[in-house]
Amino acid sequence: MIKQLIQNDSILIYFQPIISIRDTKVIGYEALMRAHDENNEPLSPIFVFDQAKKESLSFELDKFVRSKTLTSFKPFWEKNNELLLFLNFESHLLDTNICIEDFVFASVAQESGIPPSRIVIEIKEYQIKNTQKLKDFCDYNKQLGFIIALDDFGAGNANFDRISSVCPHIVKIDRSIIYNVNQNFINKEILKSIANMCFNIGALVLSEGVEDKEEILSSLKLNIDLFQGFWFARPSSSTHNTELIKEKISYIGTKHTQNVKSSMQYKEHLIQNAKAYAQAIIELIEENNTNYSINLFDFLKTSKNIEAIYFIDTKTGTQSKDTFISTDTNDFFKPAKDGDSHALKEYFYITKESKRGNYLSQKYISRASGRMCRTFAQKFMHDTKEKILCLDFKI
Repeated sequence: MIKQLIQNDSILIYFQPIISIRDTKVIGYEALMRAHDENNEPLSPIFVFDQAKKESLSFELDKFVRSKTLTSFKPFWEKNNELLLFLNFESHLLDTNICIEDFVFASVAQESGIPPSRIVIEIKEYQIKNTQKLKDFCDYNKQLGFIIALDDFGAGNANFDRISSVCPHIVKIDRSIIYNVNQNFINKEILKSIANMCFNIGALVLSEGVEDKEEILSSLKLNIDLFQGFWFARPSSSTHNTELIKEKISYIGTKHTQNVKSSMQYKEHLIQNAKAYAQAIIELIEENNTNYSINLFDFLKTSKNIEAIYFIDTKTGTQSKDTFISTDTNDFFKPAKDGDSHALKEYFYITKESKRGNYLSQKYISRASGRMCRTFAQKFMHDTKEKILCLDFKI
């Protein structure tokens, strides 16, 4: 069957755009294989490649598809020689006895006239058992000028260690992680962790399979800029509607800018409210110097968005008095007590050194309640001693 597909040239190459929001343009295309049987009925790509395995023709099919892909991409590249071609290959072949040089990416590229610097070799690393050969393959082709991308990362048994050992130029995050990421907290944290790891080694991150604008906006919030998916355009054998893609890029850019502004305004609003709460508490303490505990519990009852109030000695970093808290706790999550140390907590040492004397922390899990919160810390003087007032805000 596979020989017949090759001989009859029954394989078509489709292209799907790769989008950069910040560059406001299509930066490249991923090539996708499509095939038809003798009755011109479509065949699933998965079925075709599985059949090639059964017929021991994976390497032959792979070379044929790669060669045809470069030929099909040539008109795109001639119109815009900055475009990238994202080129798949059968990654499992690296676990065979085929030599790295025999994949002949360079010679096929040379025949097409497309420089290696415009070709992204996509590798499904989770399909490869031989880590050393994977690394050697990537190093070899990087030396030839090709760009290396890990494809479908997060699918299957993805190995996080391989990101640092292979050092790819691009990591494409699998759709299974991107799906509904705006509402799925776990996926959001996984995506955030992968993105941060990639940024630390200088790799770009691409959100793959985006089908909803909120998935794109959530990715942008994590500094992910590259996208591919149906929301922008479906794979096609003909040219895409570039004007429609530009309109979608512009729309997302506008929405992202609005979200950033709203986030900044919300943070500023939170800081202003926190300062007002802090000032009210400091005044309450000054008015009731010896017995303000009851008043603070009353304050918590009327301030629904504050979860806990506590004080830290600026010199020692230890807490003064037990935490005043408005929520129930359990044996695992317990509020800090008088004498507990906060010296290594970010909101303590930043506030201590801050010229403005206050600080709003990032979101974190409260050790007092187990809930997400943010701490606002404010320096003030009490009984000739400098202290830091901390307010935990519910998120």
